[in-house]
Amino acid sequence: MNCLTRSLPGTALLLAAVLSSACGQKPTEIRLKSTKLKVYGLGRSVSVGGDVVDKKGKIVAGKAVSWESSNPKVATVDGQTGSVKTVSQGKAKITARLGDPPLEAVVALEVLDVAIVNVFPPRTTLAGPAGSTFPLTLEVKDSTSKVVELKAEWTCSAPTIATVDASGVVTSVGEGKANVKATVGDVAGATDIVVVFRTIESLEASPLNIPLKAGELGMVNLVARDSQGAPIADVAATWTSSDPMVATCSGGKVLGIGPGSATIRATCGTRSAEVSVIVF
Repeated sequence: MNCLTRSLPGTALLLAAVLSSACGQKPTEIRLKSTKLKVYGLGRSVSVGGDVVDKKGKIVAGKAVSWESSNPKVATVDGQTGSVKTVSQGKAKITARLGDPPLEAVVALEVLDVAIVNVFPPRTTLAGPAGSTFPLTLEVKDSTSKVVELKAEWTCSAPTIATVDASGVVTSVGEGKANVKATVGDVAGATDIVVVFRTIESLEASPLNIPLKAGELGMVNLVARDSQGAPIADVAATWTSSDPMVATCSGGKVLGIGPGSATIRATCGTRSAEVSVIVF
């Protein structure tokens, strides 16, 4: 029997026409919010969501879909709501199904284990003329504190003070303060940058000799002074080692690697300073 089989007068006829149209809607597709989804971090909850629609793309009311994960070890999904919770790094297919008529749609899910994003140094002063540059260091760690190789999106809060490129290299524009942020997915780390148009006239590193055991850490103290002899706090410096198999240095922290000797150099613009490291 049809939804409406007899004529109705007045407003009832109009209502009947609306109901007749609704009765004629037939589901033809499960329209997802997205067919690809990348989630950064474990224990995160996201909604995949979707609507049952007819051939005209209109939502068909009263049609609920069920949800299923192909790999619950990577991500689980609530069968009724489509809420996904990440469990471990990997890939999974999240499938939405309708029983009558039989329809399905699939979301390709990728989970990346990202827990912490660090930017080094956590604060620094970029001294010198406008256009001076300094490379920031990115460190991304997973939930086990293991360093992972992932690219970040870099942004600066004050482009009139400094800019930052896709590799994390900061360029000074004007004097002042800015915050530079590195974002991996929705996990972020940041550093504070101070730009001063002061020339570095001298650079001193101490102690001049650092004895270390393999695996031991040492610290280099770096003092930069301007043309008036005034110190420049937290000056931006690039650190290098003459032999990374003996010792490495990052942000003034020296790590003994293996027996031998190496020279650690700090460079600020045209100035540099060196210390000797012996690892035994």
